[in-house]
Amino acid sequence: MRLLLSAGVLLIFLSGPVVPRIAPQTLQDSDHDGLSDALEDALLAQFAPQFMLSVHDCSIRPAQFVPFQANPVVQQDDGTIYGQVFPRAGHADQVEVHYFHLWRSDCGEMGHNLDTEHVSALLSRDRESTWKALYWYASAHQDTVCDASQIARAATLDAERHGPRIWISRGKHASFLSDVLCAHGCGGDDCGETAPLAIARLINLGELSAPMNGATWISSPEWPLAAKMRRSDFTDARMIRVDDLPSTSIAWANPEKRPMQAAIRSGKNTVGGVAAGQRATSVALNLADSDTGQALGSAASSTGNGISMALRGVGKALNATARKVGDAIGAK
Repeated sequence: MRLLLSAGVLLIFLSGPVVPRIAPQTLQDSDHDGLSDALEDALLAQFAPQFMLSVHDCSIRPAQFVPFQANPVVQQDDGTIYGQVFPRAGHADQVEVHYFHLWRSDCGEMGHNLDTEHVSALLSRDRESTWKALYWYASAHQDTVCDASQIARAATLDAERHGPRIWISRGKHASFLSDVLCAHGCGGDDCGETAPLAIARLINLGELSAPMNGATWISSPEWPLAAKMRRSDFTDARMIRVDDLPSTSIAWANPEKRPMQAAIRSGKNTVGGVAAGQRATSVALNLADSDTGQALGSAASSTGNGISMALRGVGKALNATARKVGDAIGAK
């Protein structure tokens, strides 16, 4: 009996102290989109583009905004970039990353307070859990008649493992995948005399339903940021169009707008009337969520009449230029 007790004591001693099992901590997901904060921050850092800004920009640099405000209030023009990372619906192991450069003002032609511009990437994770960019998109005057946004395969830009170089037009802040493309919208963009932006900080916005880092102003009606965060830039139609082009090509995201833009460039005196009409269309699309179809039809009808009148004097230029406009521009 004594030997049996001694053996039991020895067994307990050799096995060491009893340590309670602790369940592994769940990674924090502050915006509740299924991606951890750590992963989102890592992807934002890895694929951050190099922004080329005009040295003469009248709004200086992208702004940082005061946190925990209902509406955007500029804190300083310091070169802050805001990011968003979310899963691509219906596609496992794919995420979309948005980089927003938000400005105190659009100080170009027909300027306005606050300016919301962005660049985005579609990323894919392989079996080794390595992330790679598949496509890049640059927003330029998005949702206007002068929309010159572009899309390209990441390999075309040599930006599969890191961000590409992005040119930002002076004052208007449109984003371009090549400085050559800057002159191909409605004619109001200038990407000359640029220098790399030293990003002051990269801040994760989270999602509309769960803002992060005090970005409670993302849903403010004072700018169209919420609409840009709500949708994907990578539609199947756009990616199919890119894949059908030569590997060195950058495609227009909305090629159907190119003939109108060519006409505006040919008759620059019409840009004011056209832009004013299109601005009304943009507001209707952003605000009339409950009756989008009716609002769009009404606004489009009004805008169509304005465009028709404004372009009456440049019809010949439109016909001549439209034949020369393709859906894509070769990247060099």
